[in-house]
Amino acid sequence: MSNFTGITATMNPLAEMAQFKQNMREVAASPEWRTSKLIERQRWNPYSMEGGSTAAISGDNFAIVASDTRMTQNDINILTRDAEKIHVLNDSIILSTSGFYGDVIQLRKVLQSRLHKYRFDYRADMSADLCAELLSRNLYYRRFFPYYTGAMLAGIDENGKGAVFSYDPIGCIERLGYSASGAAEPMIIPFLDCQIGHVTVAEDYEKPPLTIERAISLMKDAFRGAAEREISTGDKIHLVIAEAGKPIVQKFLPLRED
Repeated sequence: MSNFTGITATMNPLAEMAQFKQNMREVAASPEWRTSKLIERQRWNPYSMEGGSTAAISGDNFAIVASDTRMTQNDINILTRDAEKIHVLNDSIILSTSGFYGDVIQLRKVLQSRLHKYRFDYRADMSADLCAELLSRNLYYRRFFPYYTGAMLAGIDENGKGAVFSYDPIGCIERLGYSASGAAEPMIIPFLDCQIGHVTVAEDYEKPPLTIERAISLMKDAFRGAAEREISTGDKIHLVIAEAGKPIVQKFLPLRED
């Protein structure tokens, strides 16, 4: 009688139990639900960020708005060194924008058309307070497909005081003494907090008054410091000064170009 030799599995119960315990420890240490999985897809994006920075300061009878003039793509490709980011809408209203330049142009055209209609209907220019509300409503109207702009409105209000209005993309409005928007906002705001808001100084520190000359000097320092540390801010400073009872003045100051 011949012996039957079938398929026999070699099993080592101790080794299998050790492997099972090792697998359980790995799962407990890093469960699948805790690990992040990055799924890459090719998607069309209607927006692009062209860089640049803007800032605004208001005083007792003045408002100052400044921006750089550089427009970039992907931070390193300079599209133009003379981009217009500050728009004078009338003798007392200044609009500053940063972000997607297509939306910047569209938003400016919308406001200009509304101001033109207001001038035609009432035979007078719209005040900064009314225009601030108008801009907020237009941004909220586009809340489901918002303008990709960091809009700020500045000027002289109905009482002859300087005013700065800051917005988020869907129209939430806040009147501030100073504000900033764009790529260098995280650097400009702390500087203005220290120099104008005095939130980082001691209580016994003598706070100097905010004159128009000091505000212009602070704006220059803010953008020169930002241009040293932020790659999409540079070329020139576009400075626009609105003062009660005086025409709006525009200046261009040199900034680093590399």
